[in-house]
Amino acid sequence: MMAADFTPERSEAIEQALIEHVSRHPGRGRHASRTIALLVTGALVGAGATASAFAATDTMPPAVTEATDAPDGEPTPDLPDAFVAPAGVTPGTPLVSAIADPVAVIVAGDTVVPLTERPDEATHARVIVSPTGAGSLSFGTDPGGNNPSAAWSPSEIGRNLAPAASYDFPLDTSVEALYLAPSGFAGTVTVQFVTHVPTRLGVNSSGQTFGTSGGPQGEPDLIAVIATNGRTGYVSQESLDEASGAHVANPEEVLAWQEENAGTIIVLPVYESDGTTQIGEFQLDGP
Repeated sequence: MMAADFTPERSEAIEQALIEHVSRHPGRGRHASRTIALLVTGALVGAGATASAFAATDTMPPAVTEATDAPDGEPTPDLPDAFVAPAGVTPGTPLVSAIADPVAVIVAGDTVVPLTERPDEATHARVIVSPTGAGSLSFGTDPGGNNPSAAWSPSEIGRNLAPAASYDFPLDTSVEALYLAPSGFAGTVTVQFVTHVPTRLGVNSSGQTFGTSGGPQGEPDLIAVIATNGRTGYVSQESLDEASGAHVANPEEVLAWQEENAGTIIVLPVYESDGTTQIGEFQLDGP
């Protein structure tokens, strides 16, 4: 998660879209006056790293390390209906509202943080891990340990601001607590309940869907990425799957694909949302 600045016009458009959407969903808008409008603008980049930004808030989030892969079998939250993304927001990106006050926990050993006392409209628990000492931390809502983790080296802790790790854990009736398992780790974990309001994927003139990856509508035909020149655009899902080995069907083919692509750098064209106008390149390191 990275901080970013937004023009007043863009922040106003986002806030207005949230207000209008909540007014059409009064069951989830009971605490609208206590929410803070946040915008997650991250595009899935290769192996699951995301970038997100806070808009219309009084505080800025910490710098965040590369995201870990999402754990398998995550809960399925009861999300509001998707609506058209406001101007400047990548289609498929959820708009996020913080609910109630965050809770900070100092981690000195294995810790269980109850999550049952939460607002009805909370769809996710945003967890931010801020280290003060080198080590690793497993953190998540699965009591069996199928949770993401993050690690920090002594050199990272020596910086003026050590990078934090962040993840939005989906909530349903099965989620009761956040489980923290440190290994040489020292630091603080902050929990903030949030509501994700999904936005719809876009559709271009060729009938291709485009937007961010990992949303409730499934994978778009054109997936949002950040090109090597810094521009945000789209790569073909089919090309990305082939370049990352996702198309390989069995163990023998996996080994053959890894040997064939070992040490290579795969370059994919990045397009505008029309899927034909190239604006840059996206690189993937081979296995």
